Amino acid sequence: MTCTTEGITVVAATAHDLGRRIVARTVHADKHLQCYVSGDLVAWARPAGGAVTFVIAEPAPTDVVLLAAVDEADAETNFWRELLAAAAAGNRICVSTPRTIAPYAPGAVWKVYLGEAGGAVADALVRQQPFHPGGRRSGGWGSDWGRGGWGFGGAASAGWGAYWGWGEWGFDCDALQWTSEPLPPGDYPLRVVVEDAQGNESEAWESTAVLHTYPRPASEPAVDSYDPQTDTLVIAFTGSEDIDP
Repeated sequence: MTCTTEGITVVAATAHDLGRRIVARTVHADKHLQCYVSGDLVAWARPAGGAVTFVIAEPAPTDVVLLAAVDEADAETNFWRELLAAAAAGNRICVSTPRTIAPYAPGAVWKVYLGEAGGAVADALVRQQPFHPGGRRSGGWGSDWGRGGWGFGGAASAGWGAYWGWGEWGFDCDALQWTSEPLPPGDYPLRVVVEDAQGNESEAWESTAVLHTYPRPASEPAVDSYDPQTDTLVIAFTGSEDIDP
């Protein structure tokens, strides 16, 4: 049995008539991807071309959505407890920047920095991507043909083009997006800058991403006692390691 949340990148999470459409890319071509919503295994599928699309009911604002890769024989097995024990809990940080809000020139580069949980500085460069690798405002099947504008552009969308050819192929030519691997709970400093072709950096956008998770559930439930006179049943269990007594 193998289950992991590593090597899976969510490239789109958009509204759908049936709820929510999630598109993910994975390095695990020989495994099935599972989709969990707050502990419930709601969907699973084998990747095609390194990608999987799930359509699920709209999650509640407090729900945790988690994708995991498992062996084909275990596709219908719920590994939520094991995944929580790994302290990942499906928390990811997503940063998205539209390319249409400012006249970024060819040669401008988008840079995303992330810090350690609880740290004061976002000092690790986690994403570096040109705004218009093939030409200014490239997007759409015919727009800027020959200058990188191959694909179907969609405003503020993150789809096939998010990681294929740096956004110039497929559905996603108007936004840049980076999504982290699953991270443990904590407060993560973020910093985003734009560097022009001459190496000049813009004023930084800075923030802190706060990741929460559900505690691991209690375990080893057992009947401690039963009083037939009052019809009282007492259950003993081992409490969650994540909740202080």
